[in-house]
Amino acid sequence: MAVARVIRDALRPTMFTRHRPTRCPTCKGALIERTSSAAHIGFIWFHCLFCNNWWKFRTDESYVIPDGEVTGEVFIVTKGGITYILDSVAVNAIPADDAQKHLETKARQRESENQRLHSDIESLTAALEIARADEDRLWKILQLEEGNSQKAHAWRVAYRKTENIAKKIEVLNAERQHVSSGADLFEGLPSAVSSAKTDANGKFTLVIPRQGAFVVVACGPRETFRDIEPCWFVRVSLDGEPSKRLILSNDNVLEARLEKT
Repeated sequence: MAVARVIRDALRPTMFTRHRPTRCPTCKGALIERTSSAAHIGFIWFHCLFCNNWWKFRTDESYVIPDGEVTGEVFIVTKGGITYILDSVAVNAIPADDAQKHLETKARQRESENQRLHSDIESLTAALEIARADEDRLWKILQLEEGNSQKAHAWRVAYRKTENIAKKIEVLNAERQHVSSGADLFEGLPSAVSSAKTDANGKFTLVIPRQGAFVVVACGPRETFRDIEPCWFVRVSLDGEPSKRLILSNDNVLEARLEKT
């Protein structure tokens, strides 16, 4: 309920008292003047010295700032200097507060899981050493009595036990690698206020409120790159502007940001 309320509040348009213009609405020129003629209650006349446009500016109303856009592209440059444009990548904008809570929760879960996995791996590694020693002992006995079916069965049981323990350690190591990777952070993400997919040129557009902070989240195909994990958690805010451009590349991948902190 709390998360839903935060997302609802972030999506709700915000009312603002109108600020006096600094540019002409027609030519966008910044050289404008407020006329001194006839002070009317509720509005002011402005004049553009570039295009000679006159317009009336109301001061007695409030208005809703429309949503803006974050436009950008996603690509990776390999160590060999090859640029890969990432198409069909899901890009989401999440309220910054929700994203921060998500990362903090994931950090706690990571610490707990890593401790558990470390303990389990240590226990199994010790058990593996004992099992291998027992297997080796039975193998040597079997070499002296090759025709002894009982000793052959005992060795096979010891061999399968060693193999099973080794596989369990392998599974736990893979699990620990996943928990420590950026991919784990993308599981259970909070709801996004805007979502898009990159096109054939790796470009995307997200529509977000002009006020408030957000985190742009994306993750490309990991199997394509051996030297980098193409995952991003990048904070962005329009600060009242209609649009901003955001490039997701090697410079701001998640692992690079973690190394800097």
